[in-house]
Amino acid sequence: MRSCAPPVDHEVESPADRVAAGVSARAVRAELAGALAALPARDRDVLLLIAWGDLTYEEAARALGIPVGTVRSRLNRGRRKVRTALGDTNPLEEE
Repeated sequence: MRSCAPPVDHEVESPADRVAAGVSARAVRAELAGALAALPARDRDVLLLIAWGDLTYEEAARALGIPVGTVRSRLNRGRRKVRTALGDTNPLEEE
């Protein structure tokens, strides 16, 4: 009996890509820290739970005791403010 592995649907990041992303991330670390610190705590909490805690919207809502719609609006607001603070660019996507 033959076993077939399912096809892989995602791109595999090369070591060079990981290094380049790490260098880019370190280059904006101070700006990002400042942008996060400037956010109201309620927006920052949602952003960190979703982005770094890898929680779903529903999990973040339960953790904070707020409705999912509030999570969505706070996340949108937080992302927008951080993006603006970083000059409306994503340094990880620039060449």
